Amino acid sequence: MNHLPRPVADLLCLWRDLAHSPREVLLNRNHHQWRSAGFIALIAVLTALPVPGFNAGLLVPAFLLAGPSWALDLVGSYAHGLWKSGRIWQDIDCECCGRPGDDGYDDEDEPDTPDGDDDLALSFTDTDLQTWLNGQPTTR
Repeated sequence: MNHLPRPVADLLCLWRDLAHSPREVLLNRNHHQWRSAGFIALIAVLTALPVPGFNAGLLVPAFLLAGPSWALDLVGSYAHGLWKSGRIWQDIDCECCGRPGDDGYDDEDEPDTPDGDDDLALSFTDTDLQTWLNGQPTTR
């Protein structure tokens, strides 16, 4: 696929991945959607306006080219909404937004101070540090 144009290679990879892991593709499709709908809308606007070379017959190829991808976008949006509400596929994660209710951060409790007694920051108190800073010469 290295010699194919990028849009063609992307479409081939999309349909290949859809066959291998359809649930993940549908969940991720929600975040990368509506390009095909925009293409169909652009052709529809150009046919509605008196633009030379654009007639109503171009809507059929536009729907044939972009229609399957648009249908996949719609199904992906619906599936992502069901997944986010916890109704389907709770055993998988959406690569773009993580688990439902997940803020993307690790929720484990971490200590405020570093571990170990040999750390320089643990050997000084605030007053010792302030005293040391006040005793340092300043150069101007």
